[in-house]
Amino acid sequence: MKILVVDHDSSWLTKLTDALLAEGHETFSTTNLHDALLLLNTRTTDLLVADINPPGGDGLNFLEQVRQVYPYVRVIVLTGRPSIAQAVQATKLGVADYLEKPSATTNWNGFWQAVAQAIGEQRTATSEPRSGPPSRSLLGGSGQGFYGLISQNPRMQDIFELIQTIADSYANVLILGETGTGKELVARAVHEASNRHGKPFVTLDCSALSRELLESELFGHEKGAFTGAIDRHIGRFERAHNGTLFLDEVSNMDLNIQAKLLRVLETRTFERVGGQKSISVDVRIVAASNRSLEQCVADGTFREDLYHRLNVVQIQVPPLRERGDDITLLAAEFLHRFAKQHGKDVRGLTEAARQALTAYRWPGNVRELENVILQAVVLAKSFVLDVGDLPQRIIAAAGAPAAQTLAGQLGEPERQILLHTLRQHAGNIKRAAAALAISRTTLYAKLRKYQIDPDAIR
Repeated sequence: MKILVVDHDSSWLTKLTDALLAEGHETFSTTNLHDALLLLNTRTTDLLVADINPPGGDGLNFLEQVRQVYPYVRVIVLTGRPSIAQAVQATKLGVADYLEKPSATTNWNGFWQAVAQAIGEQRTATSEPRSGPPSRSLLGGSGQGFYGLISQNPRMQDIFELIQTIADSYANVLILGETGTGKELVARAVHEASNRHGKPFVTLDCSALSRELLESELFGHEKGAFTGAIDRHIGRFERAHNGTLFLDEVSNMDLNIQAKLLRVLETRTFERVGGQKSISVDVRIVAASNRSLEQCVADGTFREDLYHRLNVVQIQVPPLRERGDDITLLAAEFLHRFAKQHGKDVRGLTEAARQALTAYRWPGNVRELENVILQAVVLAKSFVLDVGDLPQRIIAAAGAPAAQTLAGQLGEPERQILLHTLRQHAGNIKRAAAALAISRTTLYAKLRKYQIDPDAIR
């Protein structure tokens, strides 16, 4: 299972994640609640284990946000400062268990029982198809398409075919593409299509860590290896044994770390920082970069020998502006998922909105499209999204003609929905308003706007 662990105490965080790893779970972690929400937005998560009492943090507000946006994620609160009042509030917010942190002298059975129960509930809840979190579906993700990647673009179809061809080989893969194109999802598709599926898929963003932290995260460290290393830490290579290690933004890796990575690729062995024991691993490497590694080699910032080791199979993910046929397809997918997640009755896009989305250049690629649709759905006041629901930069790119069609494009779909709902309820305003999840005052205003007489429908 995929478990996110949140705790402001980094030493406890390491201890807990290592314990979960030893039990066979795929874990990732952070020391603050804000970053936890970002991780939930970028990682598939089955279980969240969190201390909701960090300094200066609002733990209950955090739990409320998790419940609203990620209702399928089971939550265990594991805190060093338990209180009855907080436990009551946490339970009301849907927490599966509220526990005091185990200590060296405390039995851990209660925690492991809570984990087992939460995982059992998660598996039951996911026995029916469900939309995944935004993270896992930058290119789609409701179980459709190719391992969560949705596209009708010929270049993307060629990528799907290539992945199938090389999936079961041991060849390392290099994925190139602009930020936001979904490189991590492509990497996960390589893993899921291979005979390593079901084994760990471990990720590491090489741009987010200093050289020292990156070395420790890759290879792990022994207790006392450096100041602050109070316990042994298992690195990403060990966690990914028999599975796949995804190195994102590998072009940011320090040259000294590159040399150590090259050695691992050549020998399939390494030592933890501060350790003497040679550890053997069976790991497939999938690396990604938004920069040309050939140019990095020419600039002297990336080792040529490492480049050739990583670039056995290359996948170039096209930017969204070159996948115009996918823009409305992905927008519809995002709209459906976000409407369901946020309880909004938004059912589609007007033709003017589709034209505006297609006309925009999408510098932020699929990730930007996803965020635009999320914002539009959350703020939507009608059953359909129109040009006026989109950010100004997209309206401007569409030009005046698209913006001028707002009333006509919005009106007819909404009018038809109103008529259909009224006919279903024989013109009964109260029942129709309830079905549409709007007030009767709002419904009357819309009926006047479209000159609909409910009495004529009864």
